[in-house]
Amino acid sequence: MRFAFRFLVLASCIAAVAARADVVVNFQDLTVPGSGYFNGNPGTLTPGQSVSTPWSSGSVSFANTFGIDSYGGFNYEYWNGFAYSNVVNTTNPAFTNQYASYPGGGYQSSTYAVAYDEATVTLPVPTLVKGFRIANTTYAALTMRDGDQYGFTAPLASGTGWFATTATGKLGATTTGSTTFYLADLRGASPPGILATWAWFDLASLGTVDRIEFSFDGSDKNAQGLLTPAYFAMDDLTISAVPEPATVTLLAVAALVGGTAAAGRWRRRGHAG
Repeated sequence: MRFAFRFLVLASCIAAVAARADVVVNFQDLTVPGSGYFNGNPGTLTPGQSVSTPWSSGSVSFANTFGIDSYGGFNYEYWNGFAYSNVVNTTNPAFTNQYASYPGGGYQSSTYAVAYDEATVTLPVPTLVKGFRIANTTYAALTMRDGDQYGFTAPLASGTGWFATTATGKLGATTTGSTTFYLADLRGASPPGILATWAWFDLASLGTVDRIEFSFDGSDKNAQGLLTPAYFAMDDLTISAVPEPATVTLLAVAALVGGTAAAGRWRRRGHAG
């Protein structure tokens, strides 16, 4: 009876760990400024200065760099990595609308993240990232459809055009794998076209990682690089739950109790023989 009880304790602890829900980072814990977005601007920089300060949501860290530079007597702001936003604007094709998701708002929520250029997500501990909801931004989608209003790039070419982001998993200095999501694909007899809704980007194949690095590529490029605006929107980043330290301790104690009971039974069987 004692062994059966201890075994039930052990089984209950294991079940409690296994039953823990996935962690879903939906950015609703963030306070969005009145502008409708946060791009890393601390409000204290002068021309020639920049700052790289990740921001966090749900204990996950999102890389961000913001700076101010000057050219031809004019000051301009720049950023890369991740911003967060609650902008809803699906019609303005201008660069000034770079923080809007093309579906309009987040995935079943108001706040979402926007990735631009070199973007990295860092996990609090190594774990499995299952994936996230991904969408085009309005600026990128309308540029791919119509070309940009500044004349720098034409619409993606029918039959050959495409635009994608690649997620590369990292565990320390080791690359665990990579996977690519096509935000636009005009190739083939029945191409999916330019993504206009939220979709699922599955990252489970990357395995256990402590960070994920994103890059961009596409068919519209020149000698200087990619011409398609290198953005995507992110929501509901889903990672496997990591047991709390107290739960891990409880599991270890339960395993020890179960192991001790089993050893006692083995010794009693030995004496009886």
